[in-house]
Amino acid sequence: MTTVVIVLILVAVSAVAAAAVVVRTNKRNFAEANAVVPGVATRAPAAWAGAHTPEARLHRRLRDAVAGMRANPGMEDAWMLDARVSLEQKALAIDDRLVASAALPERVRAEAIEGVMVAVEALEAAVASLVAGASEGAERLAVEEAMDEVEARVERLAQLEEG
Repeated sequence: MTTVVIVLILVAVSAVAAAAVVVRTNKRNFAEANAVVPGVATRAPAAWAGAHTPEARLHRRLRDAVAGMRANPGMEDAWMLDARVSLEQKALAIDDRLVASAALPERVRAEAIEGVMVAVEALEAAVASLVAGASEGAERLAVEEAMDEVEARVERLAQLEEG
């Protein structure tokens, strides 16, 4: 009888351990899927991975823009790699502003989110320009102009946050 009890206890402990491993793995995978730049933790709430709020959609647009840029095989040239890293840093800065804007009181949140949306659109345009330049050998001037626009939008967000 005691052998049966011991076996049942071992089975129960094994089941709990397996469930803990599955939960931990799922949490890690979910967090990685929510990251704007792979390997860099985001401050965005985990719920944004599937929520339908404007903030969540903007967060996913940033994540998807970076993923699309990283998926392009034409990004091997040193200049393109530098541009990609620069755009990734800008995407992280925009995401941080998005998280901060989402925490604002509702009466002022919409205006702040609107400013972030403009920055997200500028980043998407810069990514599209960079990907087109990587795959078609287009002029770097267009890419640099698009990146300058993103930088201007990120600076504008910082100024709004300060003042």
